[in-house]
Amino acid sequence: MDFHLLLLFSVAFTSAVAVPGPNVAFAVAQALKHGLRTTLPGALGFGLATAVHATVVLSGVGLLIHDNRWILTYLRWIGAIYLAWLALSAFFSKSGPSDAKAENSSPRQMFVDSFLVSLTNPKGWLASLLTYPSFISPHFSYSTQAIALSVTAMVISLSIYGGYMFLAHKARAAFDNKTALNRITGVIYAVVALCLVLLPY
Repeated sequence: MDFHLLLLFSVAFTSAVAVPGPNVAFAVAQALKHGLRTTLPGALGFGLATAVHATVVLSGVGLLIHDNRWILTYLRWIGAIYLAWLALSAFFSKSGPSDAKAENSSPRQMFVDSFLVSLTNPKGWLASLLTYPSFISPHFSYSTQAIALSVTAMVISLSIYGGYMFLAHKARAAFDNKTALNRITGVIYAVVALCLVLLPY
């Protein structure tokens, strides 16, 4: 493995993940609504989605996606519809006894939601298609490099999204009004859905 390339990949991938986008907004919204303990498994969902991106791209299947951009369009709309549903659920949820239920949302659901949002985010796929092949050296074992890049990307994803969730959890303490929190997270979900539909990738 060319460690110089691995280091450059780490810098490039960290920059790509850390820049706020649909995944970051979703992670922040989840942490605001449900708290860190419940939401943290969502970071694992983002990490697993990163592994799927890497596996697809590095196995050569990514060429199929590259040549058939309509696949990304379908993913974009699936993700937007799902996020719109989450936005409506959050925005119109009533304060009171239901808040306790919201606070006790399943960590498994947080994991699944984050995984699905990341997989249906065309920006993630395009970034993966452009990034991974650029850091493969012809002078070393392809499989070794593929594993090293994938593991590095997973660790970076877990760290970045976990960090955003932690910061959002700290900001959450400033809100005493659960209804206001629901409205804020609903708006964030809606903005992410619009970004998936309207922004070019």
